[in-house]
Amino acid sequence: MWFRCIKVILLAVTLAVVLDAKVFAVQTLKVGLPEPGQVPFMWIGDNDLVRGIYADTIRLIAKDIGVQVEFVALSQARLIRHFLAGEIDIEMGVANSIAEQAELAKLSIYSAPFGFENEVIIYKKALRFPAFILKDLKDQKVAVVRGTQAPSYIRRENFSSPLQIAKRVSRGWSDVGLMAEATAMHYKYNDAMSYEISLPYQSKAVRIRLHRKHAKLIDKMNKSIVELQLKGALENIICDYLCGR
Repeated sequence: MWFRCIKVILLAVTLAVVLDAKVFAVQTLKVGLPEPGQVPFMWIGDNDLVRGIYADTIRLIAKDIGVQVEFVALSQARLIRHFLAGEIDIEMGVANSIAEQAELAKLSIYSAPFGFENEVIIYKKALRFPAFILKDLKDQKVAVVRGTQAPSYIRRENFSSPLQIAKRVSRGWSDVGLMAEATAMHYKYNDAMSYEISLPYQSKAVRIRLHRKHAKLIDKMNKSIVELQLKGALENIICDYLCGR
């Protein structure tokens, strides 16, 4: 009899431990990392560590709401396909748009804005005309990343990455280029590249795209974003990458 009692007690303890493990298991969200990455937003650095403003931002938010994140490197097209299939949970730095495909919109929940992405013109110091607005670039050769949007009235020169454009303008091989302000600042102040940066000609709020199956997390995320902004924590992350050495 006593042996049976011990077995029952052990079984009850084991079941309790298993249930507790399930209750307290930390949820892991998969974050899409568009290859080849983009400095200073999100890229794979030394020792395969994912770095960048977006990477550090989602880590901080995840810690605040009690979940973990795992970064998954994919091309942008594959990232969207995996998101639609529910295999990716988060895409960072998204501007929600009514122009996106219906299926993607149906499965997407957007967080409150956690920052802004500004687009700027970079140009060499010797340039003879003021490159402050896009119309100043009419009929001019302009270096842009292949596949990105640009006005039809410029003479676009396509290159593979913002880094290539920054190097070309810095070395005087191209007169003008278009890119994100954060990227232009990062290369100028951290990599000592030489060019001027215009005022932003376009600005958009950026958000977290969360898969609808995790809808219960969105209120927690929004609360975390607001609190982290008030504390200056998100601004500190930006400064880590843009304020120079």
